[in-house]
Amino acid sequence: MIKKKDQMRHAVIEHMRGGEGEIHLEHILENSETGDRTGLCSVCTVEPGCSIGLHTHDTNAEIYYMLEGQLELNQNGQLCTIQTGDVVFTSDGESHSVANRGDKPAKLLAVIFPH
Repeated sequence: MIKKKDQMRHAVIEHMRGGEGEIHLEHILENSETGDRTGLCSVCTVEPGCSIGLHTHDTNAEIYYMLEGQLELNQNGQLCTIQTGDVVFTSDGESHSVANRGDKPAKLLAVIFPH
């Protein structure tokens, strides 16, 4: 399958997972296009002052791959900064959140794998 950029669905989610502001999603692949092998496969743009709230992955795992910028990550209560080229893996039963504390937008590829 080849999917062109103009075929990708865009969405804006306010207060994603209880976070601040808006998160812009470019859905690279829909669940139906992967045979339900992914729960999410999207580029997320996190503008300055915005965040994805703390949430736990109970029945799935998630990868964040930083494409651009930097974000403050809370991974199971541990805070650190992630930046372009960094990857985060959140396993079943773990929790995470991200916040853009800088002055430039940040982009990450988010892929959720259901069990």
